[in-house]
Amino acid sequence: MARLEFSLEHHQTTEAAQAKFEAGIEEAVSRFRSWIQKVDWSEDRQAATIRGSGYEVRLWYDEQFLYAQGHIPLAWKLIEPAVRGHIQRMITGPP
Repeated sequence: MARLEFSLEHHQTTEAAQAKFEAGIEEAVSRFRSWIQKVDWSEDRQAATIRGSGYEVRLWYDEQFLYAQGHIPLAWKLIEPAVRGHIQRMITGPP
């Protein structure tokens, strides 16, 4: 297992960040249904924990940043820069 931990500045209002955060999680669940076994949302939907075979990642945001923290398979560390880039485009792109 490898540790995943990063933050990205989202440059959005809280409302826009919330909408993009929720849409991004839902898109990931739809696109990667075979890898994502479970998503647990916080009551306010400002955080989600995604679980699958061999990994668990908590994602959340605040007024300024989007955060990711968890444990992933070691091989996934090789594609971490690509994942970060995709998340950055998702969060800062059009709603």
